[in-house]
Amino acid sequence: MDMKKFSFALIAAAALIMASCGNKQKAEEVANDSTETFEEKQIKAGMNAQLDSLTNLWMQIKRREIFDVDPDNKIVISAEEKKVAPDYLYTPDKLKGKLETLSAKYRALVVFSIDQQVGILYGMNDVWSSAIEKLGAEVNDPVMKLVQDGEIDFDDENHIAVNEKVYKTEEEAGRANHFWETSATAIVEQTYLLSVNQDKLLAHLTDEDAEKLTFRIILLNDAYENLAEYNPQLMQLLSVLQPLSKLNAITVDQLRDQLNESKEEIARARQSLFEF
Repeated sequence: MDMKKFSFALIAAAALIMASCGNKQKAEEVANDSTETFEEKQIKAGMNAQLDSLTNLWMQIKRREIFDVDPDNKIVISAEEKKVAPDYLYTPDKLKGKLETLSAKYRALVVFSIDQQVGILYGMNDVWSSAIEKLGAEVNDPVMKLVQDGEIDFDDENHIAVNEKVYKTEEEAGRANHFWETSATAIVEQTYLLSVNQDKLLAHLTDEDAEKLTFRIILLNDAYENLAEYNPQLMQLLSVLQPLSKLNAITVDQLRDQLNESKEEIARARQSLFEF
C-alpha cells in the first residue's frame, strides 16, 4: 500500500473530524447544563456554525495542496546543489526514541512523508520509505484496509467524498483524536521547509499559492482556538500553531518577508512537535 497517499488522506479529513468532535462535546454540555442562559446557548450555537463553516472550507482543499512540496514538478536541483544534502530534514535516526506513543507515530508519518519529497529532490538515499511502512503497520489505521479492499481511492477526483469516507471510518474506530496531531503537523512542517529553503521551495509558488497557504493556517488556528476551550488536549497543539498565526500573506513577496520575520518561532514550533 502507498503509505504516502494514506498520509495525504489523514490531513485532508483532519478539520472535519476536529469540528465534528468539538460540536458533539459542546452539544452535550448544552443539553446537560440547565443553568445556561439563552445568551450562552446562542453563543455556543454560533461557534458551532463557525466551525461548520471552517470545516466546509477545509474540505474543499485537495490533498496535494496540503502535502506536495513540488506538485507541478517545477523545482530543479542542479548536480552541484545535490552535493550538499539538506541537514534540516527529519530522518528516522533524528526521531529515534521519540515515537513511543501512537500520537507521535501519526505525527512522524506525516513529517517523514513530507520530508521524503525534499530528500528525493536532492538525490538523497531514501531512508524514509521503510520507516513510513513500519509506522503504518504500527499505527494500523482502519482506513488502510478500506484502501486495500478498493473501497477508498485517494486518486479519486471527488476528494470531498473521499475525505468524508475517511472521516466516518476513523470516527467509528475511535481514532478521531489523532487527526488533531496530523493536521497541525502538516502545516507546521510545510511552513518550516519553506522558511529554511526559500530559494528553491518558494521560487515556483504563485501569489495564489501563497495566499492558500496562509489561508489554511488561519483556518486551523480558528478551529483550534474555538475547540481548545472544550478539549484541553488541543492546548498543546494550539501553542504549536500560534507562531504561524502571524503569516497572512497574499503574495509570495509578503510570504517571504513574513517567513524571515518568524523564522526562529517557526523552527521552535516545528521542534516542539515531538516534545509531547
